[in-house]
Amino acid sequence: MDRPPRIPLPAINTAFGQGSFDRIQPEVAFYFDIVCPYAYFASRQLPVLCERLRARIDYRPILLGGVLKALGSEPMAGAPLRKAMTFRDILRWADFLQLPLAIPPQHPRRTVEAMRLLTWAPRLCWPTLIDALYHAYWVDGQDVSDVQVLRSVASQAGLDPDAAERGIHSPQIASELRRRTDEALSQGVFGVPSFIVDSHSGPRLFFGQDRLHFVEEALRHHPLAIADQPASDLKGNKPPPALRAPPFAGPKVENQARRIVFFYDFSSPYAYLAATQITALADHCGALVDWRPILLGGLFRNLGTPMVPLESYSDAKQRFVREDLARWARYYDEPFHFQSRFPVQTVTALRLALLSGEGESEARAKLSLALFRCVWAQDEDVNDPATLMRVLAEVGLPVELLARCSESAVKEELRKNTAEAEALGVFGVPSFLVAQPGGEQLFFGQDRLHFVEAALRPIRIDLSRTPCTAEPVHG
Repeated sequence: MDRPPRIPLPAINTAFGQGSFDRIQPEVAFYFDIVCPYAYFASRQLPVLCERLRARIDYRPILLGGVLKALGSEPMAGAPLRKAMTFRDILRWADFLQLPLAIPPQHPRRTVEAMRLLTWAPRLCWPTLIDALYHAYWVDGQDVSDVQVLRSVASQAGLDPDAAERGIHSPQIASELRRRTDEALSQGVFGVPSFIVDSHSGPRLFFGQDRLHFVEEALRHHPLAIADQPASDLKGNKPPPALRAPPFAGPKVENQARRIVFFYDFSSPYAYLAATQITALADHCGALVDWRPILLGGLFRNLGTPMVPLESYSDAKQRFVREDLARWARYYDEPFHFQSRFPVQTVTALRLALLSGEGESEARAKLSLALFRCVWAQDEDVNDPATLMRVLAEVGLPVELLARCSESAVKEELRKNTAEAEALGVFGVPSFLVAQPGGEQLFFGQDRLHFVEAALRPIRIDLSRTPCTAEPVHG
């Protein structure tokens, strides 16, 4: 009897993703460990993003402790001020994303057994099991190193608890988890959450749940992306947050005499990025900016921080930072060139900024932004008197100011600014201080400008919660 010809199955290019009906999907590799609260936030946002873009998540459970040990990193190394800020940041993100969060007093807890359970479990169960494990740790405060807790979690995911316990104790599963962790290291992963997306030029690595808007951009430009996918915002469904370049969120506010103290040093490329945005943000929120130069090297010396933190990073993290800077500059539509003289000598330029006027003066803002552009857009030497004189002339300030940079009064003012910043809890730049009815709020990083905006206007995020005293582990 004659048969109709067989219909061949579609070819599956496993280098890019998994087949779905009649097409191949873009894919994002998601490296995570249950111990990290930022990975918990990512686990709730990434599925919404990928569903909208018709992309597939390749879950990659690894041991964060193994990664940090291999790279000689300490998860919370640095000043106590930075640890306290990390706690506030975690709580702010939970509020911003409207996600339940209860930091366990015993945090960080051991997650080796939990990650082995995931490694043992069938892949089809992973999304459900991952949600259950994160909920157990970050919502219910359970000890996920307790095998009885893991048996219960396995049951919730529809798995046989006896088989799950055997998997947790299996030498083969332990070896497989170590192999996965070593593979992550070979891919350039230095912390969690990390994401890898293929592109026309090869794999691109992104670090941190606050970079999911960059992951989205990479998926939209993936070789297998659907061209007509709208760039819509799924409000209420917890997509990656809208970290907007200007125009900023919400209606423009008339001058309310609010004030942002902006701590900066020209030596920081991230402070440069903040400097390109802070005036527009303040203007949109009816606020004034107090440009407050500090000597970052002096602050680091006082706090015991490496004088050039970038040089203390692993090679993989250094590569990421340089790429991250370029991505943010493109996001803000600002020129950027990593300084060829890095680390940059900025003492004279900082003193010049102080001499140019009061913190909220237009002259200081104009000169500071011009000096930032000299360093991080034009690759010039702001330790060269000729460069400084030219910039002074360009912004309409007298070149005679340069001769006053050695005055004891301006030296003392720079030291005073630095000491006051440290007393307020500043441990790096860019940092921002916003006065609120309940007290002052400090923010760190140009990637937290949306929190600064929230502090300046009455929107739903609660920025005043008191942080827990335990120490978080994050990438």
